[in-house]
Amino acid sequence: MSHQPFETWNLNRSSLTPQEKAELTRHLETCPVCKPMYAAWECAQQDMKSTKRVNAPAGFATRFQFSLEDRRRRAHHQQVRKMLTVLGLSLMLILILFVIYTMAQTSPADWIGSAIRVIVDAPFNFLEVRYIAAFWITRISPLTWVAISLILSAWVIVLSITGALTYKRFHHQGGTIR
Repeated sequence: MSHQPFETWNLNRSSLTPQEKAELTRHLETCPVCKPMYAAWECAQQDMKSTKRVNAPAGFATRFQFSLEDRRRRAHHQQVRKMLTVLGLSLMLILILFVIYTMAQTSPADWIGSAIRVIVDAPFNFLEVRYIAAFWITRISPLTWVAISLILSAWVIVLSITGALTYKRFHHQGGTIR
């Protein structure tokens, strides 16, 4: 038996049409599932109507609003800490798995040889990068250098202004991050 419209009607009887009320009454007479729910809801409504209203203590709303920002900030910091912890642990696990895999695939002599090769080849690699950079720098026209300089300068100015305005807002006017 489908109870869906009757459950909804039972919990919100004020918006029912007379036909829906009659249909609900007929259903409640025969349904062993909806009848106890009807009785429980009637009892809960009576309890809500008869319960004495208690006013909040003086200044409760102000204290609650004041502490709300602090609780939000603490929750945000806690969430960031959890995220960074999970990220750090994940990276450590990946690194450990990589080290285990590498140790299983190579011998200690290979590790030492690779380390020595990296140290010995480093100066030559730096020189090679320098030569490549010098080659491409000489191929770029002076007008392109001017354009690149203007674009970079504009970005530095925009970022500086944004940083200064952000500093002013949050440190001098007491703004909060939401």
